[in-house]
Amino acid sequence: MTTDKKYILACIDGSPLSSSVVEHAIWLANNSQLPITFLHTIEHSHVSEHPDHEGNFTPNMTENLLHDLTDEERLESKRLIAEGKIILSKAEQRAEQANVTNINIKQRHGSVSQALLDLDMDIEMIVLGATGEDHQDDKKGLGSQLEHAIRSTQRPLMIVKKSFVAPRHLMLAYNGSPLSKKAIDIINKDMFSTQSLNIHIVSVQKNNEDAQQLVNEVETALSSSKCIVKTTALTGDPLEKLSQYQQEHHIDLTMMGAFSHGKIHGFMFGSFTTQMLLDGDSNYFLLR
Repeated sequence: MTTDKKYILACIDGSPLSSSVVEHAIWLANNSQLPITFLHTIEHSHVSEHPDHEGNFTPNMTENLLHDLTDEERLESKRLIAEGKIILSKAEQRAEQANVTNINIKQRHGSVSQALLDLDMDIEMIVLGATGEDHQDDKKGLGSQLEHAIRSTQRPLMIVKKSFVAPRHLMLAYNGSPLSKKAIDIINKDMFSTQSLNIHIVSVQKNNEDAQQLVNEVETALSSSKCIVKTTALTGDPLEKLSQYQQEHHIDLTMMGAFSHGKIHGFMFGSFTTQMLLDGDSNYFLLR
């Protein structure tokens, strides 16, 4: 079913985390009443079965090799398309079983980041696995395309790191920035069925007074919402304190701004977002 309404875009590739991406997208759709579009992208990284000895070939042999490569690529493309359709069909069936009524599927050639750029105007939020097929054996790593995909869009993204369990504890890492203020708006819109969630507002600053002022600010902004709010003001290293809070309070979902500094800053000093994604135990909802 197609719709003019903005939708949740769930990117799936058949990796172990894909089923969790599907379940989190369903959870978001049922809470927000938004449609779901499941997306499968095909990136061609064809490696020929023929060894690379072109320098030893006669002109006729080279022409035959090029013809064979074209056939190989065509067969590989057909195989990837067929596998992708199966992945999409299973996701659609699962969403139907979960009573999602507005579902669409898309299959595209190219990278995930390019797809996000092309579809940007139609997307409300995005669900991505932290690792894909290219990284599924590295449980502590991140997919090679993840940062590029996150940086390619200004839409909110849910980054899934583990199997689906309906979130019960959401932590908002709040620093008063425009991105963290966007998080307040999303919570106030009941995007996460906030009656069933405990919202932890955590601010880590250089001094306790500044941290307390910031969490008070959020508590006031959420005063009319239905959610249960707990505020915590902390001092120290933000990465260390936020990761520790996640573990101690069994945080399922962490909301925070992502890559607020440019790529050059991240290269020189390291990216706080990347380190949180690597070190944290929760799933993430990133604001761009």
